[in-house]
Amino acid sequence: MESWVVGYEGDRDVERHAGAGDDAPARPGAIRVRVVSDYICPWCYVGLARAERLREEFDVELDAWAYNLRPGIPAAGLSREQVYDPSRFPSGYLERIRESAREAGIEMIAPPLVANTMKAHEATEFAKERSQLRRYQRAVFAAYWEVGENIGDDEVLCRLAAECGLEADALRQALAGGRYRERVEEQMAWARAAGLGGVPTFIFNDKFAVVGAQDYEVFADVARRIQRGELK
Repeated sequence: MESWVVGYEGDRDVERHAGAGDDAPARPGAIRVRVVSDYICPWCYVGLARAERLREEFDVELDAWAYNLRPGIPAAGLSREQVYDPSRFPSGYLERIRESAREAGIEMIAPPLVANTMKAHEATEFAKERSQLRRYQRAVFAAYWEVGENIGDDEVLCRLAAECGLEADALRQALAGGRYRERVEEQMAWARAAGLGGVPTFIFNDKFAVVGAQDYEVFADVARRIQRGELK
C-alpha cells in the first residue's frame, strides 16, 4: 500500500514514497506512541486518524510532539499561492490526499492560508496539561484542514479551546506570555537532533519508528509485535 513521507529540505518541500515518550509516566504495560507532526501537514492529520484506531484494539497512549514543517512561515501566515507551486505536484496528487482523508473520515479542503503553527503547538501543550490533548489536537486539525481557519491566530486557538471545555482566557494568557514556547522549541530541537526528516513519524515506546501516514495494519502489526515481546 502506498504511503508518504512529508518533510522539508531548507525552503523546499520533499514529498516522496516511503516503505512500509510521554512526559507523564505511562500506564504499566501500555504502548506509548509519540506522534511527531505539524498541523499544516495533511498526512499528519490522516496518519493521526489511522493511529488513533489503535485504541480500539490495544492499550495505547498517544502523545503529541511538535515539528516545524515550514520554519520560514511568518507569524501571520502566507497565502497558499505564495508557498506552493501547483505545477510541482504530480497529476492527481491532491485528489489522492482527499481520498485517503475520506477513508479516515475526514472531508479535507485546501486551506487558503499556510499557517505558522508555533502557537498551535503551544496551545496543544496547554491542552495536554489539562488532559484534553486528543480532543484539542483533533479540533485544531479539523479547523485548519476541514474549515480553512488560520490556526496561527490566538483567538482561533482560544475559541477552539473553549469548544473543547478548556479555559480560553487561561490559554490566551499562556500564549501571550510564551509559557509553553520553550517546551515546544525543545521538542522541535529533539526532532532535528534525532534526524527526523519527515512527518508524521510515530515512535513506539521510544524505540521503533513508523514513518508516514501508513495503513492502520502497519501500526497494528508493530503494536502486536511489541505485545508478543518480539520488539524490545
